[in-house]
Amino acid sequence: MMTEPGGEGATPGANAQALEDHRKIRELTGRLAQAPSLLELLRRLQELRALMAPHFREEEAPGGFFEIVSTQASRHLGAVRQLEQEHAALLSEIDGVAERARACLMGPVAEILKQAKALVRRIESHESRENELLIDALYVDVGGGD
Repeated sequence: MMTEPGGEGATPGANAQALEDHRKIRELTGRLAQAPSLLELLRRLQELRALMAPHFREEEAPGGFFEIVSTQASRHLGAVRQLEQEHAALLSEIDGVAERARACLMGPVAEILKQAKALVRRIESHESRENELLIDALYVDVGGGD
């Protein structure tokens, strides 16, 4: 937890919230890295973005993390500016990965799924015709070669 000289700056509650947000972000990014499918990746990206966008706004807001660090430890001003610039880039990157995943699902993956469904229909038709032939040969034509 951050402490500020003279007790000014962020409240302990705000510090605790920032640390809790960082814990949740670490948890979500770990889950994101382990996404077993594109659909799950998209769901996890949406969840991560929904947490990160307001978290970044709070850090950038007056009285937020960046202002507190800049005010209390001006030697970190360069690092604060760099981190602040990364916020927009990170959100944009999340959006880009999600967009490419959606495009893949709507394009190549959708086409493969369409082809798989067509294959299933052909196999089902094939098997059905074999069954009909077997039934006809064994039960309808039984008994004679008239």
